[in-house]
Amino acid sequence: YNRVWIPDNEEVWKSAEITKNYKAGDRFLLVQLEDGTELNYSVDPAALPPLRNPDILVGENDLTALSYLHDPAVLHN
Repeated sequence: YNRVWIPDNEEVWKSAEITKNYKAGDRFLLVQLEDGTELNYSVDPAALPPLRNPDILVGENDLTALSYLHDPAVLHN
């Protein structure tokens, strides 16, 4: 399953792993946070959460080397 970033009021972004296949039109993603908490995350099909970069790219000095370049990837890196 894919790892994504979901918005959070306290931490700005939280890492999560999608644990159930998403189908077009679904209103929720079933995700598991890094602490093991499962969450039904409400999504807008036109604005799915950003994907996480592979662990091997964490800490990369050259941001152009990231697979996914968006706000949470830059903040986490």
